[in-house]
Amino acid sequence: MTRTFAHGSALGVVLGTLALATPAMAAPVGTQVGETILNEVTVNYNIGSGPDAVAQDPVEAQDEVAVDRKINLTVARTDNTGTQVTPGETGAAVTYVVTNESNDAVDFQLDATNVATGTASELDGTASDNFDATGGFTYYLDNPSAGTPGVFDASDTVITHIDALPSGDSAIIHVVSNIEGGLSTDDRAAITLSAIARVDDGTTALGGSFTVATANSADPLTVDTVFADTDADGQIANDGAAFDTDDYVVLAAGLTATKSSAVVVGAFGGDNSGTYLPGATMEYCILVANVAGSATATNVTISDTLPAEVTYVPAFGVRVGGADCDTPGGTAGSFSGGVVSGTIGSLAGGEQQSLIFRATIN
Repeated sequence: MTRTFAHGSALGVVLGTLALATPAMAAPVGTQVGETILNEVTVNYNIGSGPDAVAQDPVEAQDEVAVDRKINLTVARTDNTGTQVTPGETGAAVTYVVTNESNDAVDFQLDATNVATGTASELDGTASDNFDATGGFTYYLDNPSAGTPGVFDASDTVITHIDALPSGDSAIIHVVSNIEGGLSTDDRAAITLSAIARVDDGTTALGGSFTVATANSADPLTVDTVFADTDADGQIANDGAAFDTDDYVVLAAGLTATKSSAVVVGAFGGDNSGTYLPGATMEYCILVANVAGSATATNVTISDTLPAEVTYVPAFGVRVGGADCDTPGGTAGSFSGGVVSGTIGSLAGGEQQSLIFRATIN
């Protein structure tokens, strides 16, 4: 079962070889590892009673223990909405918060994986994973002081792991991969990010695994390590790891093209009966539409190679951008080498535009 957790506190981490100052450091979680708790007791007493009582030297005793290391962490996607992507997009990011709930600074190994195809989405109960992200996964540390906090941008820095995350602090991690082409709107790929606690060994390299105590040390001043992380049901997991899942959700453009023609100048003296005879002038219309709810298509380039049986009419030109086949647009296309061309700058979902030109039947 996937573990989903509440978001962590203020940002402040040293990741890989990058050190970032945090605007407001989070408070450490609990008494920090290795701190000693000294408890002293004094017992005073007399010998005798009443005016003959004689005070004796007090008896003193003390107990001293060292606080053990409690390993706890959370991983959480930053929202419950899938990350919108387009077919063929590169460098698409899903974003998570990793929070160190331990009482010590900890390194964290990062492992992202594609969820198995066919798995039901955690974000939308009616949808399932039906493709995988490609190109492997790259991890980026969010840099809130230089870019937009929580948004993957050029100010964020490539990392391989989280290094020496202080107790109580959080790191926003962008998991970046590529989206294959040829996908359709609402196709979905789920990505799971796991964080595994590792020893902060004082270097920028990822530390080793913790040695977890199976029983309390005989010496109370010996620091033991205990895993205290929980799963989604609040039960102790005892594995020093946590994970959460987020989705890429495809928004594609749904373009259709319809081509039609009509005789606008008849072959015989104004005969507009629609008869396709040699000498008649036809008006061609190419109507490009984008399905409602689709992504906006940009730089839509139309290319129409004329057949040898017709001759282009330059006086009318190529008119692009009309709302339908009855409305010539105000943008000029071109004709060169037997090819009629035109470009629609953008076409939002639910919109259509036309390209209209004329040709005479030879």
